[in-house]
Amino acid sequence: MTSGRKNQLCCVVGCILSALLIFPAAGRSQSRGDYDRALADFRAGDYASAAEMFSKAELAAPGATEALLFYSKCLVHLDKYPDAEESLRRYMARHPNSDDAMYLLGFVLYRQNRASESLQVYTQAATLKPPTGDDLKIVGLDYVILNDYADALKWLQKAVQLDPKNKEAWYYLGRTYYTEKSVPDARRAFLHVLALDPHDAKAEDNLGLTFESEAKVNEALDAYRKAIEWQAQSPRPSEQPYVNLGSLLLEKGRAEEAIPFLQKAVQLAPRNAYCHFKLGVAYLRLHQLDKAKGELEQATQLDPHNAQAHYMLGRLYLEIHDVDRAQAEFNRTAAIQSHANRPTPPPPEP
Repeated sequence: MTSGRKNQLCCVVGCILSALLIFPAAGRSQSRGDYDRALADFRAGDYASAAEMFSKAELAAPGATEALLFYSKCLVHLDKYPDAEESLRRYMARHPNSDDAMYLLGFVLYRQNRASESLQVYTQAATLKPPTGDDLKIVGLDYVILNDYADALKWLQKAVQLDPKNKEAWYYLGRTYYTEKSVPDARRAFLHVLALDPHDAKAEDNLGLTFESEAKVNEALDAYRKAIEWQAQSPRPSEQPYVNLGSLLLEKGRAEEAIPFLQKAVQLAPRNAYCHFKLGVAYLRLHQLDKAKGELEQATQLDPHNAQAHYMLGRLYLEIHDVDRAQAEFNRTAAIQSHANRPTPPPPEP
């Protein structure tokens, strides 16, 4: 090979080596720029934009930053829990001892109603870092999903002991006490929420339920009305105080007064069978049969296993002299009640 060709070859090789050195650096620089912009969007609460930028940063330089972890956090904020789980597991394959990722995975599994798996992950996460009050709150709620209210109470109590200002933990503690018929304890928990946030509509609504369970009608009505007033400016008001107020008025023979509140409950939660059922009963009490028929039929369609709704629909069909349909509804009521009262068969022999 001539000296000229050797020099030319060396020049080409040098250019290639230079490119190999320059392009990874350029990729890392681009990745870092995307990552920094994504962090700014994340901190500003623009999670959709941040997710896109974190994804780009990770693709440009896999594992060079915490982009995959933050991408997972964005997906959690966007309620995309299966996608968040997938990206967290990818991140944890590289970082198996990340307590941040482990606790977040436990939360993501909880939001997918996979309580047993969530508890296993939280147990593992606790070996890496002590849990916070929020972490123990989710552990308690995992046990609620599993209908294990004794353990739910234990962990929710630990959550508020660890973090006495955790409003959500106090609220769920109150709900669990109420479910377990421990009404005085439930009331104390809801009052604690209200001490932390004096206009918390959910706590006030549930305080009304504790009053109602002890036949303190005026106190319950007042609490429901306060909850409705306090949530008036909320972008996502709940149907619960409306249906609770309407139901109590209906129970006290004040059906006409109950109807506007029950109508509002149906408007806010058109897929809620209970709201349609209560409104249907109110119309039935006032002998507004066409309206009652529509609401009760809707209730049975949305919740086919609600024996009460089928029974009241059967009574309505009797009112309009549709005996065959009435009998079909009463038969359906009896079948549902029979199934509900049937003892659970023992597990098969191993």
